[in-house]
Amino acid sequence: MLATVHRGFVYRAYPKDEVKKYFLQCFGADRKIYNLHVDYLYRYMERIGYQIGDKIDKKAIGIPTVSQLKKQCLSDENEMYLYEVDAFASNEAKQHFFKALSNFNEIASMKQYKKSALKRQGTTGKELTFRDLKGLPKFHSKKNHDFSYTTFNQNGNITLENGVLTLPTAQKAQIKHVSVELSMHRPLPEDSVIKHVTISMNAKGQFHVSLCVAYGIEIPDMVSPTRVLGLDYSQSAFFVDSEGKKANYPLYMRKMEKKLAQEQRKLSRMVKGSNRWSKQRGVIANLHVKVANQRKDWLHKKAHALAKHYDMVVLEDLDLRKLSRNPNFAKKQQDNDFGHFRLYLQYKLEEQGKILLKTPKTFASTQICSDCGKKNTALKGIENIDVRGWTCPNCGSCHDRDINAALNLKQYGEKKFQPAPVA
Repeated sequence: MLATVHRGFVYRAYPKDEVKKYFLQCFGADRKIYNLHVDYLYRYMERIGYQIGDKIDKKAIGIPTVSQLKKQCLSDENEMYLYEVDAFASNEAKQHFFKALSNFNEIASMKQYKKSALKRQGTTGKELTFRDLKGLPKFHSKKNHDFSYTTFNQNGNITLENGVLTLPTAQKAQIKHVSVELSMHRPLPEDSVIKHVTISMNAKGQFHVSLCVAYGIEIPDMVSPTRVLGLDYSQSAFFVDSEGKKANYPLYMRKMEKKLAQEQRKLSRMVKGSNRWSKQRGVIANLHVKVANQRKDWLHKKAHALAKHYDMVVLEDLDLRKLSRNPNFAKKQQDNDFGHFRLYLQYKLEEQGKILLKTPKTFASTQICSDCGKKNTALKGIENIDVRGWTCPNCGSCHDRDINAALNLKQYGEKKFQPAPVA
């Protein structure tokens, strides 16, 4: 079966000084438009006397159009400087804001405050406001070093030839031709079409380009999976499969914690803004980038190995956001990044015509005996998470908690795709 897939390819970019300046202007335009939206939101919430727990009506905020916001932003020379950059740099900021607002509305009823705000209240006694709510869109700061903007390919205005990427610019821009050299460590798929491009800069000042391309791929048809694997998420081992094997994630962040603490103590003793302070901040940024690259590399290799050897992988439909709220699990869960692992595994399986199956949230894989199918409700609840081995009260089978759960996941997948009996 011939299918069209969309994939992202990330390359290191080496822009010249004038192009680098233009990118920084685009990052600033994205940040400015987003912050203007946040400002209108906060003023609206103050005006209506927002009650904690209520959802926010997007249409009632009264935010002007992007074009109107651009006209409000004038330089010292009374020029509308936001028209000097790619229009998508501003338009995408609006989409990101409303997406963030939708995410906040989903959790608004929980009335949760940020940990930093709760800590400040405990030490200073300052009353909490809606600005301290968790998930509420907040102002973007240029000090966070999280810079990016996205531009879209329209009528072939984005091209890539011989490792040089050409991007669109604005008519009023000071630079008329934006091209940047890429380190093409791997080629794009044959006959692929660039749909959109995201340019980003990390804390080290390095530029990266993410190309979202569409291309055709021949996906083999699979009637019934024969090699099925169940994966049970594990805080200590990343996952345990139905064959009894553990992934044993290396915990790169934990290994780097001591080194990071040493370098951060050095930074704390330096004069903020000095040359030595800037150099030391770069050292810390290098360590964080290294950890992120190690983690991403490990996740891709592990997902590739599973997609290569199995026809179907069965996982629990875990609420990882809920896990990250638990102080006992948050640090390790965020270090192993199981959420991205699921995404990598899914697209690697789909490209080969294979299946990633998630069980319903109601499927109690941990409590069910994989031998007799009897449910042991004594294992229910977070308070029983320390019970790593148990004996089935019905058949007397002894189980390892994680392996038993993985076996149940495998059996669920096999039953789901069991061929219908012949009449």
